[in-house]
Amino acid sequence: MDKFWIVTLFHLQPSQEELSSIENRAMDQLGALGIEEFTMDEPEVDALLGERSYSGGDLPETVLDEVEASVMNRPSNYRFFFGDKDLAREFLKMTQVEYLCEAQIEEAVSEDWNAEWKKHYSPIRVNDKLEIIPAWMKDYSSTSAHKIFINPGMGFGTGSHETTYLCLKLYTEKVLGNATDTVLDFGSGSGILGLATLLFAPEAKVDFYDIDPEANKNCFQNAEINQLDKCQFRLLLPEVRERLHPQYNLVFANILENILILEKENLVSFLAPNASLILSGLLKPQLDGIISAYSKLGLKLVERVEKGDWGALLFSRGNA
Repeated sequence: MDKFWIVTLFHLQPSQEELSSIENRAMDQLGALGIEEFTMDEPEVDALLGERSYSGGDLPETVLDEVEASVMNRPSNYRFFFGDKDLAREFLKMTQVEYLCEAQIEEAVSEDWNAEWKKHYSPIRVNDKLEIIPAWMKDYSSTSAHKIFINPGMGFGTGSHETTYLCLKLYTEKVLGNATDTVLDFGSGSGILGLATLLFAPEAKVDFYDIDPEANKNCFQNAEINQLDKCQFRLLLPEVRERLHPQYNLVFANILENILILEKENLVSFLAPNASLILSGLLKPQLDGIISAYSKLGLKLVERVEKGDWGALLFSRGNA
C-alpha cells in the first residue's frame, strides 16, 4: 500500500448505538483499516500541562485526574483509516450527510503509517501481574511481573481498548492458577489474549482463530516479538474450523455482541469440563442479554467487570 487516506470526524457526540453503526459501516462495509478516537490533540494537551514535564513512568494520579476532568463530556474526534480513496470519500460523504459533522479527508504515504499509529499508543498496566507495551518501546521499564509487547499492524489492537484490558484483568485475577493447558483465542486479531496466556504458561497449547489471514500474520509476528514463537500454537482460519473441538480449559471471545449470540452454542461446545469462558466486545447495556443467553446453555456467571462504556464476563462450565 503506497498511500492511505484518513477521514477525521470532529466534535462528534454519538450515542453508543450510533457509534457502533458508524464503526460497523466503516469497517465491515467500506473496508476501513483502523479507527482511532481522541478528545484532546497535542496542542491542547500541551496547553493543559503547561510547563510541567514528566520523563518516563506514569503521570501522577492528580495530573491524570486533571486531564480526565478536562475531557469529561467533551465531544470526541475520530480518525478512520482507508486503503482506498473512493471508499474513504464515500464514508466522508455519508457521515457528513447523516451526522452533519465537520469532517476532512487527507492523504498520507505508507511510510507515515507507523508514525500515525505510534502517536496514539502507550503502555497499559493491567495490574501488578501484566503490562501491555507497544513493540517499539522495548526499553520501557515495567513494574509488572510480566510484560507483553504488541505490534498492532493495520487494524489490530495493542490492548489499549477497554475490552482487551478487561479480558486480561479477568484472566490474570480470576483464572490464572486454574488449569489452562489448552486455550482458544476466538477472533484473535493481534493475538494478545492467547499470547498473554503463553507468558504465564509457556507449556500450554493455544489455538488462535480468526477470519482474516492478516490477523494470523500479525499474531505470529507478535509471538516472535515476545519470543513465544517456539511455543505450541496453531493459527486457524474458517476453512479449517473443524480442528476446533471440545478440549479447551480457557476460551476467549472478544468480538461483537451479534457474533457472540450467533456463536454461543459453538463457544460453549468448545469448553472442556471445568473450563472458563471470557467474553467481551460488549457495551454495558448488552451484558445482561449475553448473561441470559449463556446461562441458558448451562454456564455459571463468575464475574462481571466494566470500564468506561464497556464490559466483560467470566463464565465457568462445571466447577471452574
